[in-house]
Amino acid sequence: MGENGKVFQKGLAVLMGALLCSVAVGTAVMGGPGGRPRPVRAAGPLPGVTRPAPVAPAAGTSTTTATAVSGAPFSTSRASSTVPVATTSDAAASVSAVGPAVLAGCPVPYRPEPPSPPPWHPAVLVPDSSLPAAPAPKPWTSSLAAISGKGMWIWEWSATEGGDAAAVVGRARAAGLHQLWVRVGDSKDGFYGAAELQALVPAAHAAGLSVVAWGFPYLYDPLGDAAWTAQILGWRGPGGQKVDAVSADIEQPSEGVALSARRVAVYLSRVRAAAGSTPVIATVYPPLDAYWDGSYPYTTMATYVDAFAPMVYWECVDPGQAVTAAIQRLARLRPVHPIGQAFDLAAEGGRVDPPSGAEITEFLTSARQAGAVGASFWVWQSATPEEWAAVSAFRW
Repeated sequence: MGENGKVFQKGLAVLMGALLCSVAVGTAVMGGPGGRPRPVRAAGPLPGVTRPAPVAPAAGTSTTTATAVSGAPFSTSRASSTVPVATTSDAAASVSAVGPAVLAGCPVPYRPEPPSPPPWHPAVLVPDSSLPAAPAPKPWTSSLAAISGKGMWIWEWSATEGGDAAAVVGRARAAGLHQLWVRVGDSKDGFYGAAELQALVPAAHAAGLSVVAWGFPYLYDPLGDAAWTAQILGWRGPGGQKVDAVSADIEQPSEGVALSARRVAVYLSRVRAAAGSTPVIATVYPPLDAYWDGSYPYTTMATYVDAFAPMVYWECVDPGQAVTAAIQRLARLRPVHPIGQAFDLAAEGGRVDPPSGAEITEFLTSARQAGAVGASFWVWQSATPEEWAAVSAFRW
């Protein structure tokens, strides 16, 4: 989700553990000026991780209290579901009940990757020696209702129903969506999406939809990134309406980002302080071993955020097993709202066929059964009619 509001989406293949006996995919990396996905495949074992035995929660809402990694307590009110939490074996069984879906166009025949320009990044890097400390967060209370159920990501506003907020809301309601994730800021242009929020938020709220504002911090200047993120949080529309949650897309150095645990902590500590009770969501890479074992700061993020939104773009692996594996691992730290694939990788030498409706259904079914808060899809402007129909038909 990069510098010009555009996306590179990379398929990162994940080898699952023996229990799943399959390959699960990692994520798209949403960043950079090129605007189209390019597949970069990196494999590593992701062992099966079991979760608590299935217990159906009571109807209504429940409040979950936990302790942040730093030790600061927080309380998150989460819309409950009648779907039980799944173990690895449960997930495999659920996938077989709805699929697994046939992955048309797989395996992908080898084609050389087209060259891509180097990613954009800010010209000036604030040195680590000039960064302030990252204070531990004060206790906070927030609700995850804004990211419960189904959602769709908006990348380029003008390419999303022609930038017509009424049309966006109408289609979202017809599809049974609960939230819209709209890009409104980045390190290049700061908070630039006020006009989009002015058009979308009142219409969405009137229709019972939540709006999650997201942006791309390059972390060259974590305090500067926190400042424009705070502007998003401080935006007010008619009658004092505001966004229902914010999400930071935390990318790798390959996308031009100065990623380190310290820079993430400096940035998110200020965002958490500015957010108050507004949920802060970390959009993240899937928890492959290569990232989980320390190169990607999930634990640092968990100190400050309310939930993770891992990018689970499966390309040529089973979507149900991929999303189950990601949820099982990340849920140790925070609630999870996975992002699924509604685009193809044809122009980048990857899978030509877009995901089928059956793949969308399998992804949603497995995500819900694995205990996800909700699930959404990248990206509105690329989703096919078949994908929209599958999203619409799935009740969540």
